[in-house]
Amino acid sequence: MTTEKNTQPVDFLLDERLRSLDNTDLCDLVDNLLDKKPELYQLILEWFKEKQKTAPETDANGDLASLDDNLLFEYWEDARRIISEFNEYGGGPEDAEYEAYGYLDNISELIKEGNITADAKFDFLDEAFEEYNYENSGFEDGLMDVFFEICQTKEEWEYLVKKLDEHPSKWRKKMIMHIQKKYLHDDEAYLKERMKNLQYGMDYWDLVEYYEEKGDLPKALETAEEGILKGEGKLTELFEFLSEHFAKKEDTANLERIVHTALSRQSEEKNMLDRLFEHYKLMGDYKNAKETLLESFGFTSWHCSYYDEYKRMKEFLKDQDWKSIEPEIVNKIKEKDLNDYLRICLDKNMKETVIETILNKGSPRGRLGLLNDDGFDEFADKLEFDFPEKVIEYYWQKAYRNIPGGNRRTYQDAAKNLKKAKSIYMDILEDETGWTKRFSYLRSEFKNRPAFLDEVKHL
Repeated sequence: MTTEKNTQPVDFLLDERLRSLDNTDLCDLVDNLLDKKPELYQLILEWFKEKQKTAPETDANGDLASLDDNLLFEYWEDARRIISEFNEYGGGPEDAEYEAYGYLDNISELIKEGNITADAKFDFLDEAFEEYNYENSGFEDGLMDVFFEICQTKEEWEYLVKKLDEHPSKWRKKMIMHIQKKYLHDDEAYLKERMKNLQYGMDYWDLVEYYEEKGDLPKALETAEEGILKGEGKLTELFEFLSEHFAKKEDTANLERIVHTALSRQSEEKNMLDRLFEHYKLMGDYKNAKETLLESFGFTSWHCSYYDEYKRMKEFLKDQDWKSIEPEIVNKIKEKDLNDYLRICLDKNMKETVIETILNKGSPRGRLGLLNDDGFDEFADKLEFDFPEKVIEYYWQKAYRNIPGGNRRTYQDAAKNLKKAKSIYMDILEDETGWTKRFSYLRSEFKNRPAFLDEVKHL
């Protein structure tokens, strides 16, 4: 007869065994783990960092700096591995991008604690610029944010300028000037570089802001005047700066001159005419205000509201002037923006015109020439009690257009419009029979489109 052996495993009490190790054995264990899993080094550093926070500050300063220097490069190596690959291929997977930004965020948090040494910062900038200089990863803005965060002393900002200047470009020159002006407060270096780089309107505006900060208004005005004549591209800030100055001074002649420059340069025409109109209005000059307002209307474009322009003219112009000009204004708006024209028609209680227009035109094209999926819903919703049958027809036709040759998304749009039609049948006409009959015919017509039937099953 045999005796049954106990096969139950014996618990290995790891915690007790670790606590029983002396310092030498513990060090051997950690060395062995690091040799097999080098990534544990970062976790060990983070563990020591947490422990160090509870130590007296007088004893911790040196260790914290050393820890943060090491963690800086641990996080950077992890980030660099991904950024380097992105540089090679011009991008990469979204999850890898998030991971890299996570490491850069860790670096930002280290920087905020203020323990990283200057030597470590310089070494980091050297290594990080090796990747930044490729300018093919998509991380350039994120890296530049870190560069600006890590620099705090004059020497560090100067080193960043040096790194930027190693590969000159217009963008880098702009960054250098920004650093010289805002962080190094090196007026001479900034002005020397800025004067060599005055091409665009925003270049001039940067210099205007500099002179303003220095309290040198004459130089700021002189620079802005030069900028609106010579600057390329966007001139908005320059024109607004000058117009605000002359308006405050009630200097009509110079304000008119600035507007004339805007018109001749074909830049900020409406913006400046609107400002001149407000000036004339404030000065009580009705004749010039009227002429300027009408001229401004001629520069209304897709990013403005013709309806708002219409209301502004109606409110300002004298009754006799408005009656003589309104038909021409309305016709121009009808040509330029049908939706704004219909808003005017509603204001004038021309409901028949509105309902017939939305039925005949279908979905309008917006100011950008793109199909507007909402069509004329704004107007249909306002007229559903006045013309319920016609509004039903409007939504029904919108729905129907989305079914033949459609897909799941267009079927969802169709369902949305059918729901509106049903609401009018049920709540306004109180005609449940009419809805049920018509909807049944529609379902029958498209019985071979299961995806459509699935989208409208709740109706």
